[in-house]
Amino acid sequence: MRTVLASITLGLLAGCASIPEPLRGDFPELAPESALGSTAAVRWGGRIIDVWPTSGETCLEVLAKPLDSRARPRVTDTEIGRFRACKADFLDPALFATGREVTVTGRIVGEETRTLGEYEYRMPKLAVDELLLWPERPSVQRVHIHDDPFFWGPFPPYPPRIIVVPGPTPKSGDKGQ
Repeated sequence: MRTVLASITLGLLAGCASIPEPLRGDFPELAPESALGSTAAVRWGGRIIDVWPTSGETCLEVLAKPLDSRARPRVTDTEIGRFRACKADFLDPALFATGREVTVTGRIVGEETRTLGEYEYRMPKLAVDELLLWPERPSVQRVHIHDDPFFWGPFPPYPPRIIVVPGPTPKSGDKGQ
């Protein structure tokens, strides 16, 4: 009985950590900052910086982040460049708002140049095949680590108890994320 329960549990956990079906495939380990001049098919993700809907397509400018085992952008200050992802559909800027996380697959079809302050920034442009807008992550306002030995008993080691206090969920359009 234990073997069956353990097998079911491991199967469920493995299913939770897998890449969503539309994003699966073999893609090269190529970061946007080093992809200029390439025509590779890639899977990249990150946080949306800006959205440009036009009559024929919508382009997202994305601050690229390393992806986790599910192909979701990691929560980190590390960035690996920027890229522009263009899809031949209307993507509503209210939903695809600044700060939201996306993962896309597609082919590099050229490059775009954008002025950031006085700096001319060149970034790869993708023709998007698949695009996944990830659900917003819950906000954590503060974390308390309770390591009072009398809380756990008189014998060491005293395992810390972590208490997470959820904070207010930031609005999609907040620039502070």
